[in-house]
Amino acid sequence: MTDPASGSATGSVADALLDGPVPAIAAAVRAGAVAAEALVDAALRRIAERDPQLNAVVLLDADGARAAVGAGLPDGPLRGVPFLVKDLHTEVAGLALARGSRLFAGCPSPGTSTVVARLLAAGAVLLGRTNSPELGLNATTEPRLWGPTRNPHDPTRSAGGSSGGSAAAVAAGLVPFAHATDSGGSIRIPAAWCGVVGFKPTRQLNPTGPFRHDGWDGLGHEHVITRSVGDSAVLLGVTSGAATGDAHPRPPVRLDSLPPPPPMRIGLVDAPADGSAVHPACRDAALAAADTLRGLGHRVEPTRLPAVAATLGPVIGAVVAGHVAALVEDRERARGRRAEPGELEPAVADLVDRGRGTSAADHVRAVAALHRLGRDLSTALAGFDVLLTPTTAHPAPPLGALHTDRPAAELFAEIFRFAPFTGLFNVTGGPAISLPWGTHDGVPVGVQLAAAQGADATVLRLAHALERPRPDASDR
Repeated sequence: MTDPASGSATGSVADALLDGPVPAIAAAVRAGAVAAEALVDAALRRIAERDPQLNAVVLLDADGARAAVGAGLPDGPLRGVPFLVKDLHTEVAGLALARGSRLFAGCPSPGTSTVVARLLAAGAVLLGRTNSPELGLNATTEPRLWGPTRNPHDPTRSAGGSSGGSAAAVAAGLVPFAHATDSGGSIRIPAAWCGVVGFKPTRQLNPTGPFRHDGWDGLGHEHVITRSVGDSAVLLGVTSGAATGDAHPRPPVRLDSLPPPPPMRIGLVDAPADGSAVHPACRDAALAAADTLRGLGHRVEPTRLPAVAATLGPVIGAVVAGHVAALVEDRERARGRRAEPGELEPAVADLVDRGRGTSAADHVRAVAALHRLGRDLSTALAGFDVLLTPTTAHPAPPLGALHTDRPAAELFAEIFRFAPFTGLFNVTGGPAISLPWGTHDGVPVGVQLAAAQGADATVLRLAHALERPRPDASDR
């Protein structure tokens, strides 16, 4: 076999496979049509060539990837498929977890998270970590620790956040899929702005443990960013299902195929609850997707979000403040000293200070308000099988627009102005997916499909039916 790094025939096969579906990559490895080493080398070569313009990858473990292949990969459904894991929340033995923060830089992982362990057990090969904003507290990926991740479609624009590094890596073809997390839109926002597919499963369908138990009182979800709905479904089959000791165990979802769903009642939401502006390109994308759904036989009806949805930002902020304060204090205890001025970005430090001043009783009240809001939203939207919205209210902004040199409340108000539709489904806990649906000024925009908890198969089947008529379908 010739050297895959030399532009050989083997390298060309690996490169072609990296641009195809995840199951086809693994099938080629199992059939002996390509070596896993060649796929790893091809992906590493792409990272070396393309990532300097993106800054999507912040930690590379080429030696670890090659050692895993040399030791013999599990013969699973992801055999030989290279991937990246986000630098936030998710532990991997042997890889530091900096969380995009100077305070946590070099922090060792105590072990490997359940989701990553399942991907590795299925034969996937981990290459390193992707960029994330500090502690995941932004809708853009511009941490001072690592620097900004640039949008592959326009390097002056944001790639989104907090899974911006993962979205940019997949959009630029560095890897076929990348791990991602979502506590208010952090999978779907960057997927929309980078033109890829971002699915947030039902709460705890993918376990968040064993080191992080409930993911910010149920707001946090984990999955991947992919190029297609089919790949997302395949990966969900690998990662979903209860882990030992889960507080809220869920059975796994296995989707061997994604047939079109029967005709459904779909609610079209094209305006935030507070009446704030939606960019015409984002609104037009949702309206165009609605027309496509009607053409597929579904009943699409305009609807409005309940007024209570306008309280989303403050409710989420009150819960998150306690969690980030506890995280920072644990790091301070481990180091034996408090965070120094400048070790946390101003908006993050402001939120941590708020959390430090929150009593246990106040946190309990905040969590109660969160779940009350989730019930209210779920009740108000229960008349529809699926909801359709723009993923974001505005296309990707210039880098620097969502800066952290301000109080947390100001930053979060700006985040919710850009993304008023995504956090709704972290609060309800239901599945939601962002699909690319056209472009504006050279950068992608997306549409979102969402449903009640447990309707993951419905959302994925409907999204899959929308892939062929997507405006960018010829580009796939």
